[in-house]
Amino acid sequence: MSLKGNALVAQSGGPTVVINASMVGVIQAARKHAEIDTVYGAVHGMDGILNEVLIDLFREDPAILQGIRHTPSAALGTSRIKPKRPDLERALEVFKAHDIRYFFYIGGNDSQLSCHLVSELAQHSDWEMRIIGVPKTIDNDLPITDNCPGFASAARLAASAVQFVARDAEAFGDAEVIEIMGRHAGWVTGATQVGRLEERDAPHLVYLPEVKVNPEEFIADCKEAYHKYGYLVVAASEGFAFAESERTKSSAKVDEFGHARLSGVAEALAEIVEEAVGRRCRHDRLGNLHRCFSYAASAVDLEEAYAVGRNAVDRACNGETDLMVTIQRKNDEPFEFECETTSLMSVADKERVVPAEWINERQNGVTEEFIRYAKPLMQGTGESMPALLPTYPRLQQHFVEKKLGQYVRVK
Repeated sequence: MSLKGNALVAQSGGPTVVINASMVGVIQAARKHAEIDTVYGAVHGMDGILNEVLIDLFREDPAILQGIRHTPSAALGTSRIKPKRPDLERALEVFKAHDIRYFFYIGGNDSQLSCHLVSELAQHSDWEMRIIGVPKTIDNDLPITDNCPGFASAARLAASAVQFVARDAEAFGDAEVIEIMGRHAGWVTGATQVGRLEERDAPHLVYLPEVKVNPEEFIADCKEAYHKYGYLVVAASEGFAFAESERTKSSAKVDEFGHARLSGVAEALAEIVEEAVGRRCRHDRLGNLHRCFSYAASAVDLEEAYAVGRNAVDRACNGETDLMVTIQRKNDEPFEFECETTSLMSVADKERVVPAEWINERQNGVTEEFIRYAKPLMQGTGESMPALLPTYPRLQQHFVEKKLGQYVRVK
């Protein structure tokens, strides 16, 4: 049944490198449907809806929108508001006032819950709407969908960064701990292992938040890897925890959704590693670069993000509602996918973690099955970044025969 009116698109939660591709997908698909008069954009997500801060996206220059499609972070602005009943009622008033019949919410599991609550209220009102959730999260923790737009680009950055710092650590014969985003799900952390093409390559140890790490085994593994390779690189999730503690480090502050702000894992582990191996251990934390480093954009990620935005509009105009668009993998090499759907309730406020069988027996790395899952998603655009992750040769080291005795340097 045809439903005439305006559409509204909003972005929520942590931005990604490809979130704007989904927004542009919504706008460009909407232009092809006579049911939609115009598409409004909510400035700063739910906050913009509640305060009627809306912009007319049909009036934007098409050339600018095409550029926005490849622009990182959230062009509309984002927020982390978890709406209460009065907020939902206010949102419905705004929809009525601006003749909004179609609502597309781009976000992760918390955002999909908010999307469902809006949909539920609309279904029990006199205002007919079509409401579709558009998936987005670097954490890759939405269930049902094969992967989440935003993940592959964050994974490319993390895997590439590990290769970069590894060369520095190897040059000095030192150690390095790099902290990767992922509160409860270690998809991005695990993906760093995709860059390990040879045994000597980094990361040598990979720790996901899905496991509690035995402190003695951690130290033993660090020592063994360092003595074997002459340097050591550890990739650890921000949700890393030893078996006897909740997590290694955490901030007392929480975000707007009530989640604790995690910090300090790399620094804390670096101290342990340095004492264990007897060499300097540096530490780095990628932080927000996961969400905005467009030089590491994945071509698959950009394609998927745009596709789920377009597909959401097509389905809404076809009468579907209270759904989230999902990605279903059809082939690995070359990577092929289709857009399908699931109910908003099946993903709302739910998390998908890395399966236990995709974590190795020692719990310090991922299995080949994980690699086969992640690798096809992490292909570059071939423009700003190579199609594959960076690889570097090593000197063959044809040593010259020694002619003098051992030198002992006076310190």
